[in-house]
Amino acid sequence: MAIMTEIQNSQVVRAYRQGWLAWLGAHKTAFDYAQDGVSKLVNGREEPVEELVQKGEEVEGMAQGNIDKVRGYVEPRINEATARFNEVSEKVSDVRNKVISRVSAESTDRVEELSAEVAKLAKSVTALSRKVNTVAKPAKKAAVKRPVAKKTVAKKVVAKKPVAKKAAPKAAAKTAPKAAPVEAPKASETKVAA
Repeated sequence: MAIMTEIQNSQVVRAYRQGWLAWLGAHKTAFDYAQDGVSKLVNGREEPVEELVQKGEEVEGMAQGNIDKVRGYVEPRINEATARFNEVSEKVSDVRNKVISRVSAESTDRVEELSAEVAKLAKSVTALSRKVNTVAKPAKKAAVKRPVAKKTVAKKVVAKKPVAKKAAPKAAAKTAPKAAPVEAPKASETKVAA
């Protein structure tokens, strides 16, 4: 047991115990402060709320006064700008209508002028084409070309050489039949019915 007593009396244990007690004391103090604050809030809660309401009313009054000042400054200018815009818009509409009516009248006149010119030119072209048709000589009839018959070339028939006879090829060449000449088709056969 002597060892236990030495441990309890050692500096480390004493420092640890003092730290523990200080921690407990801090929590107790915090609890006391919190309890005092809660009791003050419960007992005197109307005072801070009334102070806050008074301050809010003051701020609201100042803001309302400023809003009225701003509204008094801005509204006449907005009304002026709206009136000016309407006035300018009317002037622009009047000018636009005048320009459109002037342009449409000018374009109608110009279309009529161009139509008259086209009519004159058409008359001139018609008169010139009549003049050219009466002066020009009638065209000669083109000669009808007859299709030329194609000549077909007859192929020579070559007889196979017999293997056994050597003298026979010369005789076969001399005695080979000649191809008959092919006649060209007659003109009455080549006409196409129209």
